[in-house]
Amino acid sequence: MFIVKAIAVTLLAGSFGSPASPPSGDTAYDTQTKLEAKRVACMTERGLDYLAAPEPRHEWQPGERERLAGDLDALRAYRAKYGFGVWSPNVYPKDKVVNPVGHENPNNKMLMSLSAGQLKKWRAADDSCFSQAVKEVLGKTVTSQDDYYDQLEAATQKSLSVLDQDKELVRLGSQFAACLGVEPAEPTALDGLSRSKIVRQASDVARKAWKGELPKAPKGRTITFRPNLKPAQARPYLDKEIKAALKDLECGKDFYPAYSPEAMEIRSRVDQEFGR
Repeated sequence: MFIVKAIAVTLLAGSFGSPASPPSGDTAYDTQTKLEAKRVACMTERGLDYLAAPEPRHEWQPGERERLAGDLDALRAYRAKYGFGVWSPNVYPKDKVVNPVGHENPNNKMLMSLSAGQLKKWRAADDSCFSQAVKEVLGKTVTSQDDYYDQLEAATQKSLSVLDQDKELVRLGSQFAACLGVEPAEPTALDGLSRSKIVRQASDVARKAWKGELPKAPKGRTITFRPNLKPAQARPYLDKEIKAALKDLECGKDFYPAYSPEAMEIRSRVDQEFGR
């Protein structure tokens, strides 16, 4: 996740993604460690500094596994306090459930010391070494880290698309959409639909608060923003989010238990394929 903090806005690219993506386990951590070791060796051969930065093992929170599997009681307990998890990090800044311990990249300090020219050279070499590591460890051909994540997302969406052909999920999805008062949609589109509206709201609030020029999204990508509001300022937004989240759950009480376990298994399988 790429984060830039400012006075009024936090830039979050990808951090508002699907709430049902299962976190990496020990196998993924081992794969990440191998990938990072390859990157270190490659960068060292090129005379450039790089410190291994594998993603840390995930610390499961109470009820998290159950939520990912579509358990209604676990989902209801979470949503009654945190909504969809969009505004709650502002309201509960010290709560690990919505504010997990951040992963500080050990290379940041070194990168900040480089000139623009040196940084460009370093990033080009790092992309090359990353691609080489992915080929050697995963057997996949990627041209850069961006290409890796694009392929991961494409593979996930392609794999999830089989759920849109499931007649029972389509039937439950139609009931879900009717209850929400939205146009009929495929099951994969309904998953996270209500949450995406809250994400857009948060991004709009951030844009209005920002006084400078906002970063522009690379072609084909979307950047969302979260305002750095104090708990009391964000509380009214969270209250409305909680209402929307509970309504979404009530409408999807038959949909989520059927859809979520299937989606979680698919995402987990694709993530393992990509070493996540």
